[in-house]
Amino acid sequence: MKLKQTQAKLPQTFYQRWSLAIVVATLVFLPWVMYSAGKAVQSNVNRVEDWLPKSFEETQNLAWFRQHFASDQFVIVSWEGCRLGDLDAATPDDPRLEILAELLVPSDSQNMAGERRATGGEAELSAADQEARKRYFKSVVTGRRILDRLTNPPLNLSVQVANHRLQGSMIGPDGSQTCLIVTLHDAAVAELKQVLGTGQKRIFRENVPPGLLRRLIAQAGIAKVDVHLGGPPVDNHAIDEEGERTLIRLAGLSGLLGLGLAWWSLRSIPLTLIVFFCGVMSTATSLAIVGWTGQNFDAILMSMPSLVYVLAISGAVHLVNYYREAVQTQGLYAAAERAVQHAWKPALLCSVTTAVGLLSLSVSELVPIRKFGIYSAAGVMSLVLIVYFFLPAALQLSRIGRYWLLRPEHLALGTGAENKTASYSERIWEVVARFIVGHYRSVAALGILVTLGVGFGLRYTDSNIDLLKLFDSRAKILQDYRWLEANLGKLVPLEIVVRFPTNLQLENEQQAGDEYDWSALSFVQRLETVTRLQHLIEQKFGPGGQDLVGPSLSAASFAPSLPAANTGNFGFIQRKALNARLRRSRGELAEAGFLKIDAQDGSELWRISLRVAAFRDVDYGQFVRELQGITQPLLEAYHMRAEVLSELARLAPDNSPVGKQVMLWSHCGGEYSQQQTHETFQMLLISLLEEYRCEVQLLTEDPRTKPLNDLELLSKLDAVVLFGDFTNADVGLVRAGVPDTIDARFNVDFGGSPKRPDTGAKDLGDLSAIYTGVVPIVYQAQRALLNSLVESTWWSFLTITPIMMLVSRSFLAGAVAMLPNAVPVLWIFGGMGWLGIEIDIGSMMTASIALGVAVDDTIHFLARYREELTHSSNRQEAIVSTYRHCAVPTLQATLISGLGLSVFAFSTFTPTQRFGWLMLCILVAGGIAELVLLPALLASPLGRLFSVHRHPSKTSLLLDRLYRKWRCDAAMDALQGPSQPHCENASQRTL
Repeated sequence: MKLKQTQAKLPQTFYQRWSLAIVVATLVFLPWVMYSAGKAVQSNVNRVEDWLPKSFEETQNLAWFRQHFASDQFVIVSWEGCRLGDLDAATPDDPRLEILAELLVPSDSQNMAGERRATGGEAELSAADQEARKRYFKSVVTGRRILDRLTNPPLNLSVQVANHRLQGSMIGPDGSQTCLIVTLHDAAVAELKQVLGTGQKRIFRENVPPGLLRRLIAQAGIAKVDVHLGGPPVDNHAIDEEGERTLIRLAGLSGLLGLGLAWWSLRSIPLTLIVFFCGVMSTATSLAIVGWTGQNFDAILMSMPSLVYVLAISGAVHLVNYYREAVQTQGLYAAAERAVQHAWKPALLCSVTTAVGLLSLSVSELVPIRKFGIYSAAGVMSLVLIVYFFLPAALQLSRIGRYWLLRPEHLALGTGAENKTASYSERIWEVVARFIVGHYRSVAALGILVTLGVGFGLRYTDSNIDLLKLFDSRAKILQDYRWLEANLGKLVPLEIVVRFPTNLQLENEQQAGDEYDWSALSFVQRLETVTRLQHLIEQKFGPGGQDLVGPSLSAASFAPSLPAANTGNFGFIQRKALNARLRRSRGELAEAGFLKIDAQDGSELWRISLRVAAFRDVDYGQFVRELQGITQPLLEAYHMRAEVLSELARLAPDNSPVGKQVMLWSHCGGEYSQQQTHETFQMLLISLLEEYRCEVQLLTEDPRTKPLNDLELLSKLDAVVLFGDFTNADVGLVRAGVPDTIDARFNVDFGGSPKRPDTGAKDLGDLSAIYTGVVPIVYQAQRALLNSLVESTWWSFLTITPIMMLVSRSFLAGAVAMLPNAVPVLWIFGGMGWLGIEIDIGSMMTASIALGVAVDDTIHFLARYREELTHSSNRQEAIVSTYRHCAVPTLQATLISGLGLSVFAFSTFTPTQRFGWLMLCILVAGGIAELVLLPALLASPLGRLFSVHRHPSKTSLLLDRLYRKWRCDAAMDALQGPSQPHCENASQRTL
C-alpha cells in the first residue's frame, strides 16, 4: 500500500488535470472539421490546363486562344444510328439529331419552335432546366447543319465535295455516321458534374440526378448504352469522377486495413479504437485545411487523406508503445507525460523529415503535384498535434494502462530477468544481427554492387503523361473514345493559329499608299498560306503519312477551291474575283470560328484545328518538334520570298520580278529531320516564286566541290539564293562571282533540339504561328514531370540530410546514415528504367515521400544505438542489442506504412494505382536496406563516426537507482506477496 500512499502525495500531472478538457474539446471541434472536410471534397475540379502554372507559355497561349476564338471546351455527342440520310435513296437523317440540337440550344425560327412543340421536348423541360441550359450551352452544330452550309449559296459545293471535307471531323469515314458538337460556357466548365454527371444513388440522402446534358440526351429518345461522349470537358469530368471513386474506395480500404494493422500491433480493441479515431481525425483535418485555404481538390490530392491516415496510425502506434513501456517500467503515474517526453523528439524529427519529403514536391512545375506536397506536409504536421495531445489524454482518461501494470511478466523488468525472458523472435533477430556484423564487408560489398547495377537503369528512365492512360482499361471514357475514333475520327485537340500582322495584309498596304511591300499578301494568298500548311501537315501526319492526325478544319474548309496562281491571265482574273468575294465574306468565315481580328493590333488570326490520335501512344514531344519542323520552314519561306522579290524588283527597270531568272542553291548534309526541313523550305520557296512567273532553277551540289569556272556561270542569273549548309566563307565566295546573292540560311535549327512554339512575341510584324490546345500542355507537363522527379528527390535528400546530421551529431555520420535511405530509390527507379516502365504523375511523387518516411526508422535505430553505446564499450554488441530491440518495430512500421499505402493499388485511377504499388515496393526495399545495410555500415570503420561518450553522468546514475527502487516497490504493492521484505532489502542494496 506504500505505492498508493506515495501517489496520493504526488501533484497532479498535466494530463491528469487537462485530459478531460482535451478530449471534450476535440469532440466538440470534430463536427466542424468533418463539415469542412466534406465541403473541400465537393470542390473536386480537374482541368488539364491547370496542370501548369499560369506563367508558362503554353498556359498563356491557351488563355489567349480562348479570348479570341470559340472555346475549345466542346463535347462531341454521337450514338449508334446517328446517321445522315441519303437524298438519292430518299432516306432521312436520324430525327434525334435535330431534336437533341434544339433541346440544347433552341433555334429562334418559328418552324423549329413548332417542331419542338410537336415532339413535346420543350414542354417536358422544367423551368430550372431551361434556365440551366442557357447558362451551360453556348452553341451547337451538327453534321447536317455544316453540310447544308457548304452545299448552299454562296459556296454551292457538291454534296460529295462537302461530305469529303467533313470526313474525319463531323462525318465518319463511311460518309454517313455523324455527330453533334456542343460548346460550353465558362459556367458549365466550372460545374461539369451538373452538366456531364452520370448520377449517384445514395442510401441515407437524396439521389444525385444525372447531368443536364445526359438528361436531355435521354429526353431526345437516345438510349444511355448507345451514347458516346468525347472532348476536353469529358476528359476533365472523367478525372473528377475517378478521383471521387478513389477517395470513397480508398477510405473504406484504408480504414479497414488501418484497424487490422493497429489491432495486430496492439492486440487491444479499446486501444485500436482510440488509435483509429486519431487516424480519422488527422485525415479530416488534412482535408479541412484545403478548404480553409480556399483551394479546390483534384484527383491527385484525393490520395492525400489515405496517406495522412496511414501515417497517423503509424505514429499513434509508436506513441502507444512508448506509453506501454512507461507504464511497465514506472507505473501509471505520469506515464502519459513520460511517454510524450521520450517520444516527442524522435516523433517530431520523423514528422519533420516526412513533411520535408512531401514539401520537396512543391518544387514541381506541375500544379497538382505541388498542391499534393504542400497539403500532405500540412496534414502530417497537424497529425503530430492530434497524436501528441489527444492520444495521451485519451490514454490517461481511459486508464487502459492498468492492464499492463498488473501483468506479472511485466513486473519482472528491472530485477535482472531481462536476458532470461528474451523472446524467441528477439533471439532470431540476434542471430541475424550477429551474421551481418560478422560479415559486414561481404554484406556492404554486395549492397554496393546491387545498387550500382540496378541504379544504372536510371539512364533509361522516361516520363509519359497520356490522358487516356490515367483510366482503367475498362473505363467508360475509353470505350467511348475507341468507338468515336473508329466511327468518326481522331479526338485529341491541337490548335494552330497563323498570325498575319497588318503590314502583311495587302489591302492595308494599298490604303496606306506607301511603296509596294512584297511581303504583303492578298486575302486569297493568306487563305492559300493556311491551305498549304494544312496540306503539309496532312501529308506528313495524315493517313498517307504517320496516320497521327485526322483531316483538319480551317477557314479554307468553308471557302471555295482556290485556282492555281501560275495558270496565266485567266487564273489571275479568277483569283482577283475570288479575292474580292472572300473579302466580302470575311464575316461568314469569322462566324464559322476560324478567322478573327486581334483587337489590339489588327492582326488577322487564322485558326487550323487538328485532331490527334488518342490510342497511338503518340510521343507528344516528338510530335510537336516535327510539327514545328513543318510549320516554321513555311513561315520562313514566305519571309524569304519577300526578300527575293524585293531584290529582283530593285534590280529591274520596271520594278517587277516577273520573268527574272533565279537560282536556288540548296545543300543539306545534316540529319534526316534537317533534310526534311530544308526540302520543305525549298519546295515552298520555288512555288511562291513561280507565282510571280520567276524562272526558278535548282542547284543541290556541295559548294566546296563546285568548280570556280562554274561559279562564273551564275553571274548571268538575276539572283542566287543560298540556303542550307553554307559557311560564311562559302557565301563570300559566291558573292564574289554574283554580287546579288541572297543569304537565306536558317537562323533556327528546326530539326534540332526541342523548342517552345514561337508566339511571334518578339516581332509582331512577321508572319508567325502559335501552337495551343491539349497537346502542347501535355507535352510541357511531360517534360516537367521528369525534371520534377529529379529536383524533388534532390531537394528532399538535401533538406533531410542536415536533420540526420543533427540526430547523429556529426556531419559525416549524418551523410553515412542517409545512404540506406537513398538506396531504395535507386533500386526501384533504376529497375523501372531497366524494365522500360515509364514514369507518370503517381510514380514521380513516390521518391520524395518514401525518402521522408524511410528516414523515420533510421532515426529510431540510431537513437537506440547511441543509447546502447553509452552502456557498452563494444560497438558490435551495441549493434546487436539495438537490432534485437528495433527489428520488430521497424518491420511493424514498414508493414503499417507499406501495406497501408498499398490500398492505392486498388484504385481505378492509374496514377494513384501506380503510387500505391511503388510506395509498397520502396518502403519494403527501405526496410531491407535499414535492417541489412545500416548495421553493416555501423559495423564497418564508418561506424566509428557514431561513437558517443560512454560514461553516464551522476544524475543519470541517481535517476536509474531511484527508478529501480520504485519498480520494486510497485511490484510488491501489486502482488501483495510475502516476499515484500526481500524487495525492500533489494531496493536498499540498489540505493
